[in-house]
Amino acid sequence: MIAVLDASAAVEMTLNMKNASHFKSICTEADIILAPDIYPSEITNVFWKYKVFSKLDTTKCLKGIKYCIDLIDDFIDTKSLYKEVYNAAVEYEHPVYDVFYLVAAKKNKAVLLTCDKKLIKIARTMNIDISE
Repeated sequence: MIAVLDASAAVEMTLNMKNASHFKSICTEADIILAPDIYPSEITNVFWKYKVFSKLDTTKCLKGIKYCIDLIDDFIDTKSLYKEVYNAAVEYEHPVYDVFYLVAAKKNKAVLLTCDKKLIKIARTMNIDISE
């Protein structure tokens, strides 16, 4: 099985939140875990927010970033996806950075791992497998 992991699911695992064990189980079963190459910047931004707004320790933030990045086996070049992403973002009226994960999952016939409820709804419309 191929999985596309988004930032919300990765952070969920990293911080051992509600669905962490579910996502970890799927990642263990996956043959390969992919993400668009925007993933490291998204992950870094999430942990910046945890530092600034929740006062999470810098060492924990840096370890969290590394853990999330290390979950990915291969990054997908977003230059190859931009046209399809743009069109889907316009069609579904959803931010482009999230749609990169949808298109990456669709093109790779992968299961999408996300906590984002709106993204899950769009994934269903696009006939993308999601992990529930």
